[in-house]
Amino acid sequence: MTSLRAFFDDEAHDFPAHERPAAVGSPASPSHKAGTRLAHLAVGVLVGTTAGLGAALISADLVQVRQVLGLSPIQAAWLSTSYVAAAVPANLLLIKVRQQYGLRRFTLGALCLYAGAALAQAWVTDIAAMLLLRAIAGFVSVTLIPLCLFHTTQAFPTKWRLRGLVLGIGITQCAVPLARLLSPLLLGVDGWRSLFLLEAGLALLSLAAVGVLRLPPAERARVFEPLDLLTCVLLGGALTAIAAALGLGRFEGWLRTQWIVITLLAAPPVMLAAGVIEVRRATPLIDLRWLAHGDVWRFAAAVFLIRLVLAEQEIALGAMRGLGARPYELESLAAVMFASAITGVLVSTMSVNVEKIARPMMLAIGIVAVAALVDSAATEPRHLARLYASQAAIAFAGTFFLGPALLLGITSALRQGSGALISFIVLFGVVNALGALAGPALLGSYMDWRLAAGAAEEAARYDTMRLAAALGLVTTLYLAVLLLLRIRRRLAELRAEGGSSTPSKEEVPAAGSGWTQPPVVPVIGAIMAALAIGGIMLILAAFGRV
Repeated sequence: MTSLRAFFDDEAHDFPAHERPAAVGSPASPSHKAGTRLAHLAVGVLVGTTAGLGAALISADLVQVRQVLGLSPIQAAWLSTSYVAAAVPANLLLIKVRQQYGLRRFTLGALCLYAGAALAQAWVTDIAAMLLLRAIAGFVSVTLIPLCLFHTTQAFPTKWRLRGLVLGIGITQCAVPLARLLSPLLLGVDGWRSLFLLEAGLALLSLAAVGVLRLPPAERARVFEPLDLLTCVLLGGALTAIAAALGLGRFEGWLRTQWIVITLLAAPPVMLAAGVIEVRRATPLIDLRWLAHGDVWRFAAAVFLIRLVLAEQEIALGAMRGLGARPYELESLAAVMFASAITGVLVSTMSVNVEKIARPMMLAIGIVAVAALVDSAATEPRHLARLYASQAAIAFAGTFFLGPALLLGITSALRQGSGALISFIVLFGVVNALGALAGPALLGSYMDWRLAAGAAEEAARYDTMRLAAALGLVTTLYLAVLLLLRIRRRLAELRAEGGSSTPSKEEVPAAGSGWTQPPVVPVIGAIMAALAIGGIMLILAAFGRV
């Protein structure tokens, strides 16, 4: 019993100041040996892939999933939307759960629940039960992304820890092109069940890996207050309703369906009520005063706009099918996009510079704008090769921009303290999720409008890609303005410093804490090995190998 309790708890350890975490609930940052860093990198890649594929396996090829399951377009839309809609409010609540009850308990419990939900989905045939399980999996999946970031940051030396953040967030985004590559193969083996078997197998492997390889201990504190629950209900409920409306609006009709109209009218005042409560609190759940700062909202708008433009990929894939692309050509395109996405992550990780964060974001969205314009001119079958190049460029840009975007907010939040950091993490998660829903909703609705106006399907599709290119151009110009504002502010800071700067002293390396991984108890090791074997068997079953 003692060994089981020790397995779930973080052991107490006194870390020096330079190794302590930036916020309660985050792991410390001791130095590791090379082998331990590689192990953390492997676990980070595994957990990040698990987190990304959870949503991407369904949304990557929703038309084929709908055909296999025999669903209507609205039911299929609910299947993908329920996952994201449940994840949006989870950003508000689960950070404090981790802070109060401990990082290790939190992550192990979340992985158990995630694996159970994924495994149950493989055997459920009722659509209502499947939607409930998708919502549970989406809610819990929010825990996996920070877990991936924690492990990837531990994989780098102290001076390069920010690169670990860039790598971690990029890994989760590579799951989308990976899902496009795997989804047709999995659906051809055992239909929809193969998708969920793979998801459950990866979750069990992640659980075993996280169980064996501990993160450094995290600090805990009593952070929950009674009003936190009210804020979560009001703000989380409003955000969930908005997410559902974005996911279903195109299919049910934006103004023709009563619940969507009520949602869009009721959500803003509910969010306003939550905001009034938060600004009057001494220790708010979300620091709205800091979030109201101009830099923060400009950052959020930039990320949201980029998410809108990246939805062009779905329209372009439809254009390729319209030009007569064969299945093997679509599969090779998915492989090219996956390789390009990985390249974007690696280039972003190695080139990131905290002093020049806005530039790669502007470069990335500029690439997307040009690529979307190229797509809109690919109107004949002989232009398929051109679409390969443009979609590879968009896949590269889609992962290249996200790391700098994350650091742009984190560096600003760290200057304000842990409360602002938590608020930024919530904002980043919400903006990403809503942007991922709003992009297809906006571009898809515009395409439907063009079809309703009498345009041919091909013409409507290319008009939509031109709209995406125009949005990309506007976003690029917007980021250029943000860059000029940052340069102007930096020049003002340098003028204010004047000649008062003094020569910096040579830094003396601080002594480390000496923390090392505790040994794994044999019984626990056997359980983790069994979980890993079970995960491997499920993955093999998903691909029809057992």
